[in-house]
Amino acid sequence: MPQKQKKSPRKKIIIVICLFLFAAVIGLVTIRFKASNLAVPAVVMIKDTGGRLQQLFFVPVSRMRTLWESYLDVRQARQENEILKARLAQLQMEITRYREALIENRRLKQLLDVKNSLNGKTLLAHVVGCDLAPWRAVATIDRGKKDGLKTDMPVLARGGVIGRITETGMSYSRVMLITDYQSRIAALIQRNRARGLLIGRGLDGCSLEYVEKGVDVEPGDIVITSGMDAVFPKGLLLGKVVSVKTSGQSNLFQGIKVKPFSDVGKTEEVLVLLDSGIKSLDGTDGH
Repeated sequence: MPQKQKKSPRKKIIIVICLFLFAAVIGLVTIRFKASNLAVPAVVMIKDTGGRLQQLFFVPVSRMRTLWESYLDVRQARQENEILKARLAQLQMEITRYREALIENRRLKQLLDVKNSLNGKTLLAHVVGCDLAPWRAVATIDRGKKDGLKTDMPVLARGGVIGRITETGMSYSRVMLITDYQSRIAALIQRNRARGLLIGRGLDGCSLEYVEKGVDVEPGDIVITSGMDAVFPKGLLLGKVVSVKTSGQSNLFQGIKVKPFSDVGKTEEVLVLLDSGIKSLDGTDGH
């Protein structure tokens, strides 16, 4: 095999000198650039270019992240708002129930006071219907024959007499109110004991008929049952005199307008008087 030729010492010296000169030139150029600040614009340009690139990339990403976080906040706020609305509605329903229970308790307490003032047996009933027309006034209650109800039994509300039963079914009954045109109740004025007949006048309330002109009657006088009709026991509240006319009427009687104490439009519970203690003409219970 042919042997490789060894480099001569002269060539080696030339290569070393070239490398040394190249390194010297590079060093001088670097020192020259640093001394004349020629490298600063390049560095600044590189930094600006990097900053712009970062801005172009970071700003949209930051905005997207802000929008996403805002969306999440709005969504969470909306969910919390829905929860609060549902809770508020629930609390309002509970408050309404408590208020209704309180109002009902007050009504029942007033009815209990009425019951305690009566001698006979009573039965609580609820008004489930009402027919108020210019010529009639009838209510429906949720008690009937199975509860022991019969026709002509007195029906009372918190203010006093509201009417009497005229029809009975097994579970429901019809009550003719004292404002019905067919209603007739024997009555008297509590102050002077003057007797008369309370007649229904529809939307105008009632009138107390057959009270002579010479009898002293004033607005504000209380009208109660007289017990002379074998239906209503004596002493039950009926209404209050609101006006008295002596002129323009018959030659014998006054025109007395009475406002009933019981307003069926605001009545929800009533008491049916099962045993009024009134005896009929044959000596038996009137009911």
